[in-house]
Amino acid sequence: MKLLIVLFSFLFILWPSQTGTTFAVSGQNKTYFAKVLSENIYFYSSPNDSEESKLFILPNSYFVLLINEKDDFYYAKYASLQGYVKKDEVTPMDGVPSTPYASQSFRAFAQNGLDVFSAPMAGAAKCGKLSFLQENVVLYGTCYGDELFPKSTNKWYYCSLSNGGEEIKGYAFSYFCDNLTLASENMEYFPEITTPLNFSGDLPSGGGLSDTSKAMIILGVSLPCLVILYLILSPKKRRLFAKGRKEKSPPLKRGRDYYEFNEDDLN
Repeated sequence: MKLLIVLFSFLFILWPSQTGTTFAVSGQNKTYFAKVLSENIYFYSSPNDSEESKLFILPNSYFVLLINEKDDFYYAKYASLQGYVKKDEVTPMDGVPSTPYASQSFRAFAQNGLDVFSAPMAGAAKCGKLSFLQENVVLYGTCYGDELFPKSTNKWYYCSLSNGGEEIKGYAFSYFCDNLTLASENMEYFPEITTPLNFSGDLPSGGGLSDTSKAMIILGVSLPCLVILYLILSPKKRRLFAKGRKEKSPPLKRGRDYYEFNEDDLN
């Protein structure tokens, strides 16, 4: 029993060390917002800075909600979107803004409707279409891609539209958009956080495991091994095992009895 207690104590110590957390601070998880303090800060679809991963430029002076971290990126939320921001391009702050996300919209005025693409380029797949003079189209941010025809523009809008009750995200060519409603500068500011952040949210599938998931895997793998080890090394189990072997041992064969002849007996 003492051996089992020692083994479980070892596991209890190992669990926090493997996950990078301790039970003493598990209740200290909080909500973190990071402020965008410069221009041309991108929101990414995956934790790499390739051109294909860039979704749009975040509105300057607004915030993203930090969920977790992956290498040089934060896994974050902006409005209804989830993606990534570079750690060195946003500033975590100790406070909760009343208006973290910009409220922006535009109108499409292309007479035959305006196609919405999966990427800001002419050859990308079409994922929806804005009708003529469709107003109040939700605008998340801008990005740059193909110039569809000479002397137009290479600016695109990353937007949201409804298609059969399903919300679709994609890119609209800004040349055929007007009535642009941009949010004013967000003046909210809080003390900057310079200490390590303690996240409680999970990364998306394929992006890694949360600390809790890692701990559960360690526990699930280790516990059966500890039980088997206890049964093998327990002194009581060893004695029972030795006793069983002794009881099952075959009796030794005895030699045949003999009578020693004494010549005096004949007299």
